[in-house]
Amino acid sequence: MSKVALVHAVSPEIYTEIAMYSPKGLTTINTDLKKIHDNNFAHIKDAEFIMLCGNVIPDEIINVPNNIRLIQLMSAGWDFLNIPLIKSLNIPVANNGGANSWAVADHTIMLILATYHRLIEVDKATRDGEWGYPLDGTNVFELAGKRVGLLGMGNIARQVARRLLPFDARIQYHDLHRLSPNDEEDLSIKYVDMETLFSSSDIISIHIPLIDSTYHLIDKNLIDLMKPSAIIVNTSRGSIIKESYLIKALSRNKISGAALDVFEQEPIEKNNPLLSMKNVIVTPHCAGNNWDAWSRRAKFGYSNIQNMVNGGEPLSIVHL
Repeated sequence: MSKVALVHAVSPEIYTEIAMYSPKGLTTINTDLKKIHDNNFAHIKDAEFIMLCGNVIPDEIINVPNNIRLIQLMSAGWDFLNIPLIKSLNIPVANNGGANSWAVADHTIMLILATYHRLIEVDKATRDGEWGYPLDGTNVFELAGKRVGLLGMGNIARQVARRLLPFDARIQYHDLHRLSPNDEEDLSIKYVDMETLFSSSDIISIHIPLIDSTYHLIDKNLIDLMKPSAIIVNTSRGSIIKESYLIKALSRNKISGAALDVFEQEPIEKNNPLLSMKNVIVTPHCAGNNWDAWSRRAKFGYSNIQNMVNGGEPLSIVHL
């Protein structure tokens, strides 16, 4: 019987929700990082698969088992892994196949609307008795007719595009791999080059992985192309944006605002200027973390492992 080391630091309720989808013929080994002391992972030495729930995995977990056939992530990103070690051991890695794309897409739309309606400021002002502040009829906007630029067109960005359609927004995108004409028509979406995306969009939303070629991809050159009225939303990875220049651009009103779920340093440092800016909304890298997504993540992860046990090839393998 094949064994799966489910590596996590989640609550018992979430662990139970995940483990209940373990199919017959697989044994799940509870590997709770909060309860393991002195990096003693001897209990997983016979595991053939690692299913990782979270963004921390000690190297000892990778080294202890005799023959790891797959590291199955429950997340979309993989930049937190010790990639040189995994490459040296020739272990394939799969992400969650878009299982949390609904959650991240919902969060993205929420950030856009909250920014356009100045929700955080208005909520605080109303609680403080400042009725109507800071709204003056000139500083709140609607999505209808706005041009939304999606950087990247994977599972999450497609879900974002679908959610934008009922708002009558105009959607454009840039990706290294252009969609088929049928997919572009289905999503009512237009392909543009990178410079056009940044210079013509009212809203930029980032949906690309953090790899060597995307580190600080969004720097002075691209931010300076943005319209003064434009906003940028990031639910991907913080280091895709050169944060120091984003702060400078926001403080000088080169762009109108930002809504960020991710940062270069996480947890974000208390003295980070982004935290004191009224034209910035921040959330703690939580876009993909909701109750409804756990079952989809678990189902995909276990089915991917089961497929390998049955002699098939795993899906959603990432290129390290």
